[in-house]
Amino acid sequence: MKEKVLSTIALITVFVSLTAAFVWKSDSPAATAIIIGYCIFAAVSFAYALFLFVKMKLRDNNTKIALGVNAVYVVGILITVVIPHLL
Repeated sequence: MKEKVLSTIALITVFVSLTAAFVWKSDSPAATAIIIGYCIFAAVSFAYALFLFVKMKLRDNNTKIALGVNAVYVVGILITVVIPHLL
């Protein structure tokens, strides 16, 4: 039962980062700061899902989906928002 709750929490974190699509405007510095916050949240969610997958050996579908989607979020936000502002 504990494993099911932990993997469901990991899956719910996927939907929190999805709300970034409603906030981002490419010309707003405040929106860029908010997106960086979303990236940090997605990175923490990815680390949590990775912990569940590797250390706790939770290999159910919720954990796998959370791991994959959070990885895509982090890479996508880094490529589209963070890296262009650094260069």
